[in-house]
Amino acid sequence: MVGWGRGSNPYGPSPPTMVSTGTTMDVTVRFFAAYREITGLRETVVDLPNGATLAALLTRVFEAYPNLAAERGTMLFAVNQEFVGADAPLRPTDEVALLPPISGGGNPLIRLQVAAIDPDEVLELVHDPAAGAVVLFLGTVRADPGVEALDYEAYEGMAVKKMEALRSAAKQRFGISELAVVHRTGRLAIGETSVAVACSAPHRQEAFRACEWAMEELKKIVPIWKTVRGDAH
Repeated sequence: MVGWGRGSNPYGPSPPTMVSTGTTMDVTVRFFAAYREITGLRETVVDLPNGATLAALLTRVFEAYPNLAAERGTMLFAVNQEFVGADAPLRPTDEVALLPPISGGGNPLIRLQVAAIDPDEVLELVHDPAAGAVVLFLGTVRADPGVEALDYEAYEGMAVKKMEALRSAAKQRFGISELAVVHRTGRLAIGETSVAVACSAPHRQEAFRACEWAMEELKKIVPIWKTVRGDAH
């Protein structure tokens, strides 16, 4: 069985503590976005036998939360902020993240922030006198019917790591001068900017291509989610 005694539950009383089977390692499990709403937990600690795989952990979690098991087909898994498969072995003190499909740090070019995005500041991040072109993309909250706001949530450490990898890949792939990605978290109203991608390059073609590619990759590999608030939800 699973030990849930140290789970963090901001939504109400913690689930009842289950009987431990005398297992020998603790693995932290974090739930994000819709999965947090299903379980009512931000994180919990699961007792597992030494050498257990992620698949064994998932079996325990799904037994405790059958509604979460229904999401298995599209669920992504990360161990210590790296994507893995269900056969990945686990070690004591590992942190496992269960992530819905994916629709900053010390590097100023890569940032997650609650504050509003300043386009001029983002452009300054990629300024290069040798660049003949600068492209800036701004993603904004669209006024769809029934939408009052969007809540953005990120698995911050992993998101920054993936954004930094994206930047490095874009520079190598397109031969650009620089790339910056800034994404907001928290609640955003209609019309607010949620993400900015800026790119400088010797020529405009590379700048446009790199900026578009970076935005598409951001939606695929960076663990940031949005939740609709309003009548549409």
